[in-house]
Amino acid sequence: MANTIVDNIQRIPPVTRFFTIASVIACIGIAVNNIFPQLFCNYFTLVQDYKTIQHAIKYESYAKIALTILFVVINFYKFATLMLIPYAFMTDQRYNALLDIYFFYTFSNHLETHGGKFNGNFPDYLWYAIICGTLVNVLSIFYNALIDPLTVFPYDCLLACVTYTWSRSNKNATINLIGIVPMKAYYLPLGNLLIKLIIRGPSGAADTVIGIAAGYFYLCIQLNTMPFYNLLSGAYGQSSRRVRNEDTRRVGILTSATPQTRFGGNQGEFIEDSIYDKGYLKAPTKLYQLLGYPLHTSVRTTAFTTATGDNAGRPGRRTPFQSQSSGGATAASATSTATKREDSSSGSSTGYSWFSGNNSAFKGKGHRLGS
Repeated sequence: MANTIVDNIQRIPPVTRFFTIASVIACIGIAVNNIFPQLFCNYFTLVQDYKTIQHAIKYESYAKIALTILFVVINFYKFATLMLIPYAFMTDQRYNALLDIYFFYTFSNHLETHGGKFNGNFPDYLWYAIICGTLVNVLSIFYNALIDPLTVFPYDCLLACVTYTWSRSNKNATINLIGIVPMKAYYLPLGNLLIKLIIRGPSGAADTVIGIAAGYFYLCIQLNTMPFYNLLSGAYGQSSRRVRNEDTRRVGILTSATPQTRFGGNQGEFIEDSIYDKGYLKAPTKLYQLLGYPLHTSVRTTAFTTATGDNAGRPGRRTPFQSQSSGGATAASATSTATKREDSSSGSSTGYSWFSGNNSAFKGKGHRLGS
């Protein structure tokens, strides 16, 4: 039994395993011995540390000043340990805290494991966690300093960040919000924002917004562009040739109406990748060397370049779902080209069927009017 538990734990990807185990240990430490003060740091503790250093500079000796500064620098570890404590655990809602840990484990595991966005690449996902954790802390400090003194819990922010990143990588997956409302994964961050606002009020909404913002800024770094770049004119380029409207010369319809589109539903819509979903951020070479990990296991790509460095010309890392979509688009393009080359007197149906498994299509002969 013990070996089975150990084997299951070892199968968890390393970064996800660390966060999960460390969060459980931190919660146990707080429950047993109240070690929260040794793990907590935010904007207001930074202000207090600054005043302590200022007081030492004015009234203490050089040795005392050096010790004070050293003590403050050492306490910076609290910015990392604070990301291990769910907000719910500090409000005696410990069952909800366990759910948050479970959700963090689930989404993080899907991102880090083979087949996810990072496809089991340890350094790249560790680099993702470092960047997003830093962004969460920086945004939290600015939020407390400039907007609201409400306490921000970076763990909840990081959970929202991981959820946002997962939803961007699996945007067309169907999930059930709180186990009841079916929706596409693309809209999960908005659903979580609404739930946090109802349960915790403005504080919960602030944590979620900070996490989503951190995930969005990571995508900007991944793309190597500025925020809101996709809103600029010409960001996606322009077509160099004029598209001819062939529909005006045909009799009948080219697409079939499904019950969803007929009645205004959107369950059947496919959400295409935006410009922020096309890149892949590779960890620095120094981090690979420090971890002793093979360097050529991933490729740095953006929406504008295929690969850089020694991996030029190699495709970037994509999830199986994205690869399948890309392959389907290529096949559709090839089919369209082949169709245009056929004799104009021969026609074929769209192949539409109420049953997706029926690939047979009635083929007949017809003539186009107005040719």
